Amino acid sequence: MNKTTKKILLNYILLPALLVLLLWLIYRQIGQGDAFEQQWEDFKTNWRNGNKYLLFFVLLLAPLNWMMEAVKWQMLLKKIQPLPFFRAFASTLTGIAFALVTPNKIGDFAGRVLYLENKNRLRAVIATLVGNLAQTLVTFVFGIVGLVYFNIYHPGSWQLLTLIGALAALILLVYLYLNIDKIADKAEGKRWLRKIIISIRILKRYSRKDLLKLLLVSLVRFCIYNLQFLILANVCGAGVPWVSGFLVSGLMFWMITVIPSIFLADLGVRGFVAGLLFTQTGIATNGVAILAGSYIIWILNLVIPAIIGSILILSVRLVK
Repeated sequence: MNKTTKKILLNYILLPALLVLLLWLIYRQIGQGDAFEQQWEDFKTNWRNGNKYLLFFVLLLAPLNWMMEAVKWQMLLKKIQPLPFFRAFASTLTGIAFALVTPNKIGDFAGRVLYLENKNRLRAVIATLVGNLAQTLVTFVFGIVGLVYFNIYHPGSWQLLTLIGALAALILLVYLYLNIDKIADKAEGKRWLRKIIISIRILKRYSRKDLLKLLLVSLVRFCIYNLQFLILANVCGAGVPWVSGFLVSGLMFWMITVIPSIFLADLGVRGFVAGLLFTQTGIATNGVAILAGSYIIWILNLVIPAIIGSILILSVRLVK
């Protein structure tokens, strides 16, 4: 099978089939027939009568979330090629644009480094990995807290096994994150890495203090994202308790992070995970509201900045 045939099979057959399957599973989760129709009517009523000030607050949090990611990126670039905040912000949005249309958001690297000099691009890619690892660590911590909650109130074998696996992975990630300078030392002894070893040495420039600051910004960003989802879901009529909802939504975002997805199926994965955790367990009273909250968050924090980032690519061409 040649590359063209594989591409056609993946893009036009397997991915659409996966999306259809996920949508069908979501429909099964939130109810069928009269149950779904009633939830839909309740959602529309809550949306019309919902607190407009809270909705406006959620909209304001969206650019703040984007800016927090830009702050992280600017902090990382101080060791490579310092950029003014606006350029770092534009670079972040362009990275989101590339990430949205690539498997597991790997295109984020390519979008961000467009704003840098050629000699610094490989170093910036490695720096992006550091920033992504910081965000992943925070997501893992909240995911594990959510798993602990699930093991207490919804015990089961898969919950326990997942918690054990997540704890083991978190320990490994924390060790790698706090010892990234040692990774650079070990890389210097690998002959097959000699062509990029100068770029890998960038890891030695980040002190423990720098790494902890990145974790703090990542924590703020995660809390903003989580708060957006809970407010939207409840304004739409989900009826999710705030404390348990915060824990379970943390678990939801962790699952979305660890489950491999491609942009076409990403929305379906989000809906499936949200329904599994909130609707199937009875934490939410309206599954449609949970889906709406999940999808609106996806639009606010991925689709809209991706559109802006796509437009900002023109600024790169103008500068060059």
